[in-house]
Amino acid sequence: MDKQGKHSTGRLIWNALATYGLSWFWVTVVLSLLHALSLSSVLSSKIPHLSVSVSLLKYFPEVADVVMASPGLTLFMVLVFAPVIEEAIFRLLPLTIVQLVRKPQLTRAVLIVVCGIAFGLAHGHPLNVFIQGFAGLMLGHLYLKNARSQLSSYLSCVAVHAMYNLTVIMVALMSVPAGGS
Repeated sequence: MDKQGKHSTGRLIWNALATYGLSWFWVTVVLSLLHALSLSSVLSSKIPHLSVSVSLLKYFPEVADVVMASPGLTLFMVLVFAPVIEEAIFRLLPLTIVQLVRKPQLTRAVLIVVCGIAFGLAHGHPLNVFIQGFAGLMLGHLYLKNARSQLSSYLSCVAVHAMYNLTVIMVALMSVPAGGS
């Protein structure tokens, strides 16, 4: 691999890791503020639907039963299916369309914000606009930052989204009491 290719791959990886880190930093800040403001009712009420794709299963109860009965299939949905579909809907399609606009700078910025808010709202709870919405903004920024090609931009967003979802699963599993319920 030549020096130019090594530099771009390193930059792509750095951008992905920075997006992941900043997204989790923001989640920590939001949850800490809620805790500090004694909004424990918001924290203790189960904020629904961490995944848009998984939340859509309520419209297909037979499929939902099969998916929820299989931990492996659930992991596949959350770590592969959801990132691939959600990144296509909230990043790949809108940001590809906006690149066709003649003067896309302002349009891109507005679209990243709109897609981030829509991404947060699609996760099912108003608080998710601040949590997943920010992650959506960061993923939109990552998509444009890694604009070496549409494929590398899209795949870097899918990878960060999957890492984010994996971290959510790990935190949820660690917060389950030792007895299991």
